[in-house]
Amino acid sequence: MRRLQERKQEDSGSRFQGFWRRLLAWVFGRKPSSQADGLPQEEEEELPRENPYLHKFLIILQQILERNHMSYREFCPLLVDTDMPPESLLDEDQVEVMLEQISEDLNFLRIVTDRPAYFTDYIQRMYEDSGLVVQICSKEEEVPADFNVILDMEHKGDCPLKCAREDMLYIPVYKRAWTAAESVDNLDISVPIGYNTVIVKGVL
Repeated sequence: MRRLQERKQEDSGSRFQGFWRRLLAWVFGRKPSSQADGLPQEEEEELPRENPYLHKFLIILQQILERNHMSYREFCPLLVDTDMPPESLLDEDQVEVMLEQISEDLNFLRIVTDRPAYFTDYIQRMYEDSGLVVQICSKEEEVPADFNVILDMEHKGDCPLKCAREDMLYIPVYKRAWTAAESVDNLDISVPIGYNTVIVKGVL
C-alpha cells in the first residue's frame, strides 16, 4: 500500500512538472532544457527590460482575479524576483513597482529571490504597517505550494517550474508580450495568463 501511494505521488508530481515544462517551452518558444537534443538552438528574441503596463498592474490584477472567481483576500501570490536587476541605481526597479501595486491589503506574500537583502526594508515596513510576515525563499529551495498565483518577473529563468501546480494562475510579466487590444475605445490590453490571454478593460 505504501509503495502504491509513493508511486501515485511520483506520477502526480511528474504530471504537474510535465505540464509546466510544456507551458514554459511554449512561453519561450523553445524546448525546455530537459528535452534539449544537443542541436544548436536558434537565437532567442531579446525580451524588453520593462513592462509599460506595470504601473497599472493593480487594475489589471483585480480584473484577472474577478474572472477567476478569486477575491483579493484569497489572493496568495508567489513573486519570482527578476533575473535582470537594474544596471544603475538611477534605474527604476520594476519589482518595486510590482510590490507597490499589490502590497495594500495583502494577506500573504512569498518572494523567491537570489538577493534577499534587497527586500529587508520592504519586509520590515510591511510588518510594521500591516502585520504581514513576508516570506523569502532562495530560487534553489523547494518552495511550499501554499500560493495560488505566480507573478513571474524573470526574463529567461525557469524558476516557476520548480514550485507550480496546474491549478495556479501564472502571470509572466516579461516572457510573453502584453499588448494593446483592438477595441472601440482603444483602452484595453491583452495580458497572458498561462497558455491563454485575457482582455483587460479600460487600462490605457
